Amino acid sequence: MGILILEDDLLVAELLETIALSLSPHGPVHIFASVDDAIGEWQSGHTDMILCDWNLPDGSGLDFVRHVRRQDPDVPIVMISGRSDRQSVLAAARHHVNAFITKPFDVSVVHDRLKALASEEDVKSAYSLDGPESLFADAMDGQVLLPTSLDPASVLELMHRDDPPSPGQLAERWRDETSLVMRLLDVANGSSYRRSGESVDSLRDAIDTLGVEMTLNIALGMAFDHAHDLSDARLQTRAQAYTELSDRVALEAGRLARQLNQDPALCYTAGLMGRVGELAVLSVLQQFLSSGGALADSDIDELIREWAQPLGNRLKVQWRLPLQLRDLVGAIHSLPHGSTHQSRLIMRAAALFADGDRKSAEYLALMRRLGMEPPVPDPAEG
Repeated sequence: MGILILEDDLLVAELLETIALSLSPHGPVHIFASVDDAIGEWQSGHTDMILCDWNLPDGSGLDFVRHVRRQDPDVPIVMISGRSDRQSVLAAARHHVNAFITKPFDVSVVHDRLKALASEEDVKSAYSLDGPESLFADAMDGQVLLPTSLDPASVLELMHRDDPPSPGQLAERWRDETSLVMRLLDVANGSSYRRSGESVDSLRDAIDTLGVEMTLNIALGMAFDHAHDLSDARLQTRAQAYTELSDRVALEAGRLARQLNQDPALCYTAGLMGRVGELAVLSVLQQFLSSGGALADSDIDELIREWAQPLGNRLKVQWRLPLQLRDLVGAIHSLPHGSTHQSRLIMRAAALFADGDRKSAEYLALMRRLGMEPPVPDPAEG
């Protein structure tokens, strides 16, 4: 389902995108800050729902609504505006706006309105039962949310506390929630947060940049509907294995970084990202199965081998991750020829450690290069 967001406040637009992706995990979702640009996208004919602000740099969102309604009387339009006066609401109604939501908005309200407007046929129309290949092509061009265990009730509890959690408490609570970590890094590294010229590469920095309130709103948007969750047991088993492996890499990378006076938060985050490609593939496959498709175990494994690397690389660019962080994630899988950067060596050594390759020649050589003694093997591990 193609969704167009017309909103000049990038942070609000990113939050709306998160909510929209919870309903239609692979989008595509297109964000525009001007009426002219939104009209150009509308003319392409790939929009199934519109979320529109009222006051924009080059005019009124209502002008865009008029333009759309002259051509399509049925496409769902949600007006989201700081205006709340009766005259504005009536003006929107006269142009057949399906819902009018005032800012600051409640994420739950926006989610419920969008869900009511997005029919099951709209959500499933993008999926072909001939095979999942078209879904992967869409994912390469659109957005993907990774599987998450976030529970809306737990996020709401945090939001309604008399004493809100601190950035440090949220970072500790969610440090292993790979999907949320990646989404927060994505939003925090948006253009509106690049004023200082410095990138954000850790969960704590992302929360500090966004603020606790917006962080909680983004988490709630991801938790709703679980449209990107895995209900197939085979996909769940694989996701658990990849997540546990990433956790082991992150912990070991953080440990080595602390001992070698490197950045432990950066190395820990890179470790969490080591299997985002595989997790993204599983998310796409769940959408295919949910639409009525069928996959054998061998098909699942073959598609993971084929798509994990290209989809993972695409996501790292899409999420606007700093180049240094991307380099460290790549080092988990292989080191560039002649690489001497200590942080890269740490990531590769941590990956081999987590895989159980602690007696391999490559691992022992890496530990020597790092000037460290290999850990004594646990007798219980054989």
